[in-house]
Amino acid sequence: MGLIFPVAEDTPDDKDAAFEDFATDWSDTWMVEVDTDFEDEEAGDVVRLGPMTAQAAWDLASALDAKRSEWTMIILPLFSDTDVDAIIEQIES
Repeated sequence: MGLIFPVAEDTPDDKDAAFEDFATDWSDTWMVEVDTDFEDEEAGDVVRLGPMTAQAAWDLASALDAKRSEWTMIILPLFSDTDVDAIIEQIES
């Protein structure tokens, strides 16, 4: 299924996935969510791996995608800020 990750603002839509296009500035800490059946929320398993650095999350998700391309790997930022306004600002930006 492939990789899903936040992209940097200046990344062209038709570009192949590359670490350089990954919005690593969103967070210092990341996780990888592995979904074995992304199309059906009732089926499949979801596993969350982390926390880790952006590069480690990218490398892990890419390696999993190479071996199990039918799965979906979602790279997600982890935020430690508990200020609600700061969280909303980060999500909406």
